[in-house]
Amino acid sequence: MYVYAGIDEAGYGPMYGPMTLGCAVLVLPDRPSGAKPPAMWELLSSAVCERLRGARGRIPINDSKKLTTKAAGIKHLELGLLAFAGLNDKPLPSNVGEWLDAIGETRHHATGSAGDEGLADLPWYAPSDDQPWQALPSTTTADEVKVAGAMLGRACRDAGVECRGFRARVIYEDQFNRRVALTHSKSSVSFTAVASHLVSVMDNFGEHDPHVAVDRQSGRVRYRELLAQVFESAAIDVLGESDKTSAYRVSADERSMTVSFMVEAERQHMPVALASMTAKYTRELLMQRFNAYFAKVAPEVAPTAGYGSDANRWRDAVLPHLGPAGIDHALLRRMA
Repeated sequence: MYVYAGIDEAGYGPMYGPMTLGCAVLVLPDRPSGAKPPAMWELLSSAVCERLRGARGRIPINDSKKLTTKAAGIKHLELGLLAFAGLNDKPLPSNVGEWLDAIGETRHHATGSAGDEGLADLPWYAPSDDQPWQALPSTTTADEVKVAGAMLGRACRDAGVECRGFRARVIYEDQFNRRVALTHSKSSVSFTAVASHLVSVMDNFGEHDPHVAVDRQSGRVRYRELLAQVFESAAIDVLGESDKTSAYRVSADERSMTVSFMVEAERQHMPVALASMTAKYTRELLMQRFNAYFAKVAPEVAPTAGYGSDANRWRDAVLPHLGPAGIDHALLRRMA
């Protein structure tokens, strides 16, 4: 059995909205004969492709930035992810709350009492009578997802590929700011979420010696010390470190895995592309809630994606409305 996982983020740089770190795990019956991971796009080529152009009815799987367009929005992300999520007759999430359940995000269930951190302080995300969870699918149709899922299921059965699920760590604004205040580093906040995915893969699949590809964040080249802090009792062997790829072997208690931090990993590793799509789709669903909430607070203010000059435009327009609405801007704006 060959376990092939990928990790990627969305929302690393914006002023508003959460940071999300996705993880996807694919399993094949046999390990590849060479050093390279299997060519997943080729294995599943009857159902998936890399590019929107020339898809011919297949499901595009790629870096989320390449699949999100002004015309289609998140439709391609949604179609691909729900097709994968529905493999093996798994029930599809019917709303955003169920999607958060499916990716392992639990804060939306917390009450916010007795030290249990809920979403009460972030009402732009929390479900309410005025703003229930959005229904899914939101940009495609259930029939389209069913057809895509059936096509993907056939391709996966023929190739012996299993999808062992998607996960995403959602770092909301208040959590993000607390962690940046403690560490003085946005990259360390991101790596903490990456580390949680690595630990999960090791715990669940370590006996099968998985390969985990991680899309490299920031300009870091050396990760051995960081991995040693995460896996305190493990041996960490450096397989290679360069401007493009840094690879390590993590071994402990008859468990092991190979971890590669790579520039543009989503171009070489389908699990990373799926992780990128998961992270982006989750963030976009939450930003829809964010913008829907503030459309009621300040109806004349156009929505924002939370980045750059548009975030500044949104901030300047919405600030006068926050005080009367009882909203502290410090809970909204990310520190870095």
